[in-house]
Parts: sequence; structure tokens; C-alpha cells
Amino acid sequence: MDQTTGIIEREFPNAVTYDVSQPDKVTVTLPPKSTWSSGLHWHETHTEYLKVIKGSIKVRLGDTEQIITATQENQPELKVERYAWHEWQRAELEGDEVVVVERTDPADGEKAIFFWNLNGVILNAGRVLNTNVPGFSFFPASIKDLIIDFWIRLNLFIIFHSLDNIPVILSTTKYWNGKASRAKTGLSADWFVSHLLLSLASLIGRLFGLQAVRAEYTPLSSYQRWQEHHNFDKSK
Repeated sequence: MDQTTGIIEREFPNAVTYDVSQPDKVTVTLPPKSTWSSGLHWHETHTEYLKVIKGSIKVRLGDTEQIITATQENQPELKVERYAWHEWQRAELEGDEVVVVERTDPADGEKAIFFWNLNGVILNAGRVLNTNVPGFSFFPASIKDLIIDFWIRLNLFIIFHSLDNIPVILSTTKYWNGKASRAKTGLSADWFVSHLLLSLASLIGRLFGLQAVRAEYTPLSSYQRWQEHHNFDKSK
């Protein structure tokens, strides 16, 4: 993670590069053979737009699956409505590098903040636990892996809860039409389970002082904007 350039890189097998140098959009680059996926999820306060700049991606959107290939300079964006389940990844492991630009409406800077903190947790989990858990380095490797996995999942759920990225956890159906009315009324078991687990993670986080957005992972200007907006919302 390089806050001066806005570039975040992760290695294989889920190799990915995020360019978050602009707060209102993120450029995601997937090299050949990367197994990275956005994961099946939905948003409740943001409409998302995906634009394929290079290569081909496989997209699940609601109850459909499609392949989108960059074919022209003014490639149209794919609109992802609020509450619509969606996921994307490389169309094929082999082939060209894939480049996709993600943005949201409203363009409030949360997209970049989300990726800074998500990757901060993933890339620094081992260091954080080694520093803060006495004797952690002496644990058997299998135990350390379990603790690191739990730590990452807990912190990611806290981030998901605060930054409008709701993962599909139960998935009682393979696809879902993503109608907002169904999600808002809580009639979906998937909606209930996801919100329950994220709320529990957020509660545990508060008890232990864990934050969704952290100063050590977030560029100063973005962190200050987040703090100002968050404090404003709490004062209403």
C-alpha cells in the first residue's frame, strides 16, 4: 500500500492492483491467472457503475450472468442498482490483463476509503497480531492461521457494515432479482443473516475499540473527511 501514489497491490493467487488515487472511483487491474473476485454482495446506499477498460469479465447481476468485453473507447458502464446482488471476476484465467473502473453514486469518496481499509486489514493482519497478542509468534502455524483468518473476517465485517458493502452469506438462492422492496422489508433470509452477522461484528468491534476506518490505513485527507462526515451524522 502506497498512500503517496494511491496504489494497492496484492499477490497471487488473488492478485490485484487497486488505483485509488482518485477518491470517487477505483481502477481495478487483474493480471492473467488471477483468481480474484469481488465476491457476491450488494449495496444499499450507493448505485454502482462498472466500466471495462481492458480485457473481459464475467459478471453476475441479479438473476443473470454475462461476459463483458472492452470493445471500444467509449465503453458503456454497467449500472448496478441498489440492493442488486452482483459479483465480477476475470472471464477466463488466461488471456489479457483486465482493467475495470468502479464508481458510485453518490460520489462521496467512500469507495476509496473502503479499499484502503479492506486491504489494510488483509495485508497487515499478521503484523498486527504479532505486535498486539503476547506470544503469538510461538503459536503453532495452524493455530496462527485460524486466528489470522478470524481476525481478518471480523475486521472486514466491521468495514462492510460501515461502508455499504453487504456480503451474501446465506445465499438461499443461486441468483436473486435484487428487488429493493424485498430487501428493505427484511423478507429475505439472506438479507436478515447478512445484516445480523455484520451488526454482531460491529458490536464486538466497539467493545474492543476496532474501527471500520483507521488512520493508519487511510490517507490523512480522506480520513479527516470521513471523521467529519461520521461525526456530523451522529450529531443529527
